[in-house]
This record gives sequence, C-alpha cells and structure tokens, in this order.
Amino acid sequence: MAIDYSEERAILKSVVTIQEVDDLQEWLIAHPQGEIDLGECEHMHTAALQTLTSARRTINAWPADTSFRGWIEPLLAKQEAQ
Repeated sequence: MAIDYSEERAILKSVVTIQEVDDLQEWLIAHPQGEIDLGECEHMHTAALQTLTSARRTINAWPADTSFRGWIEPLLAKQEAQ
C-alpha cells in the first residue's frame, strides 16, 4: 500500500494509484485536521491529486524529486493557503 495512515497524517509513498483514492478520500473525511506527508511520494494518479487539491490540507513534507514537486506544489500550496 502506498499510503500509511495515522490519526494525524497520511504519508503517501512511492506511486499512489487510482485504487488508493477511495481510502484516501475516506481518511480525509474522517480526519478533517489531518496533514499530508508527500516526502516519499514519487508519483500520484491525477485522481489522488484532485482529491488532495479539494481537501485543502497542510502539506508537512514535499516530494524529494524536484521535478515531481515542481508539478504538484503550485497546485497544493495554493489550495493550502486559501
């Protein structure tokens, strides 16, 4: 599984596929103050990105891959700031 869940945060790892989006959405609903850790994430399906964008959560770690980070940070940081 590419996502580890705790009460405080969801840690997205490696490649997050569309199969994991439903569980991510359920966790976001159940944990309205939960934060997102993308430090180990290498790629995510666009459905996962859309889910995170709509959730407007604090991102406490960005991907180490600068290319991937450059692609998602403008979308998620903008949402986080609103």
